[in-house]
Amino acid sequence: MGIEFIHRVIKTSLIVAALTFLFAALYYRFDYASGILAGCGWGCLNLFLLTNLVTETTNPGGIDRKRVILLVLVKFPLLYVSGYFLLRIKYFPVTSLLVGFTLVFAVILLKALGRTLVSAGGSRDDKLKVPLDAYSGRKDKGSESHNISSSRE
Repeated sequence: MGIEFIHRVIKTSLIVAALTFLFAALYYRFDYASGILAGCGWGCLNLFLLTNLVTETTNPGGIDRKRVILLVLVKFPLLYVSGYFLLRIKYFPVTSLLVGFTLVFAVILLKALGRTLVSAGGSRDDKLKVPLDAYSGRKDKGSESHNISSSRE
């Protein structure tokens, strides 16, 4: 799992949040559905900025200090102040924001679980087969000499 896994998680979370928004707006309340969408968007933006910050600070080619400072200034003051105002304006129910924010973690869990199940897949018979390397890829010498001698005849 690499950086592309996190980018797929962000895309999937936003798609799931948009679908949840449609269903919640239609069948429940619009403010609750908007809160789910806002919470998920905030969580995805947080994950995106955190990913970029970690990759920039652990870059083996050297750290781009201007980019790191920009990411720190955007992530910590601006993102968290916007999260504070999302809670402060009281338009969105707090539970809907929490559901949206937790949606990102649910997608991470389900994607990792799916990837684990797919990589552990295969039939029971495939798991019981012994690879040729376990026996050095050879049959017993008597059968080889028999096969060689029988092919000469």
